[in-house]
Amino acid sequence: MKELKTLLIVIFFTLFLYWGIEPFAHSKLHPAVEPANYDFAAEDISLANSNLAKAKKALEDSQKALDKASADDKEKMEDLVKSNQKLLDEAQGSLDRYTAFWDEINAIDLTVGDVARGEELMMTAGCTGCHGIEVAGLEAPMDSISSSQAYGVNPPDLSTAGKIYDAKFLAAVIKNPVMAQKLDHVFGEDKFHSMPEFYGVGGDINVELADMVAYLKSIAMSDDDIVKAHVEKVAEAEGLNEADKEKFFAGLSAKDKAFIVNRQVFFDACVRCHDMKYDELYTDGDKTSVAAYLGSTPPDLSMYIRSRSTEFLHNFINDTQKMLPATTMPRVGLTKEAETQVIEYMESIGDSTKDERQRVTIYIMIYFVILAVFAGLWKNKVWRDLE
Repeated sequence: MKELKTLLIVIFFTLFLYWGIEPFAHSKLHPAVEPANYDFAAEDISLANSNLAKAKKALEDSQKALDKASADDKEKMEDLVKSNQKLLDEAQGSLDRYTAFWDEINAIDLTVGDVARGEELMMTAGCTGCHGIEVAGLEAPMDSISSSQAYGVNPPDLSTAGKIYDAKFLAAVIKNPVMAQKLDHVFGEDKFHSMPEFYGVGGDINVELADMVAYLKSIAMSDDDIVKAHVEKVAEAEGLNEADKEKFFAGLSAKDKAFIVNRQVFFDACVRCHDMKYDELYTDGDKTSVAAYLGSTPPDLSMYIRSRSTEFLHNFINDTQKMLPATTMPRVGLTKEAETQVIEYMESIGDSTKDERQRVTIYIMIYFVILAVFAGLWKNKVWRDLE
């Protein structure tokens, strides 16, 4: 009976720690945020309003503290009030900028875009001076190392841009990449973003943006296109003839095809800065230049899925500033589908045995329960005749 009481006490405190203290500590270290919002205009304005409310509260609290401060602390509290006033002004300025920016983007009628004009604009606006469009037969003007050394990061190939980004975000990032990617705290008068703002080429800028978005959407590779392109690359690398290539393609399962697509989406969204060493994917460019451009070395993402929850990753990819204020990592801007594909790929590489681990864990717990029962019965048998 004494052992049973001890066991129950241990179980109670273990569960209290796991379901009580740990979630409480997590809530303090990582306060709850609004879930990922793929309407980026609403997301940015909501976060800006939230930051403004926090800044107002901080200023009010510091002013109250100043009123109650002693003579010795008065100067320090006055400095705090000035600092909080500055933060309030910055928060108000941020809200004004994002409201104005997304009002401009929302004014664009993306349904009237002309694909042919968009294709022409991609040339005349200078997009292909930095970007490749492999699906359209346009190679990047420089290799990835040279590009990243010149621009800080390697400009992405745009073959899948229309697939992994929605139309509104594409228009936003073409018009003003700094605002669309939420990097206005990093780039400004003293430091310029590698991609310039789009000011138009002489016509109605909103129509031109709609045309360019329509073109990118029209050439976007589908999942089948991505799988076929992968098969072609494998066939070329291994010297497969047509029959072997068809056999290889036919042998791909639905899971294999999903992995190929997810890997390509991850590559296009993340590999210009990050490694995935467990899958032998390395930064598509010069790491030193990328680190200097961003101010820190982007981490390898091989095990990131195990150190962060999927909820955190969705929120972080959706809006980096919401989860890590002032980070130099840009908003990725993916659609919900593309974002899910990125996280599924990260899970398949960094936590490939998750299902097996969870299944085995249940078996282990059952084993220990059975072991505890037999251990208790054995103990009673040995000790029942002894005082």
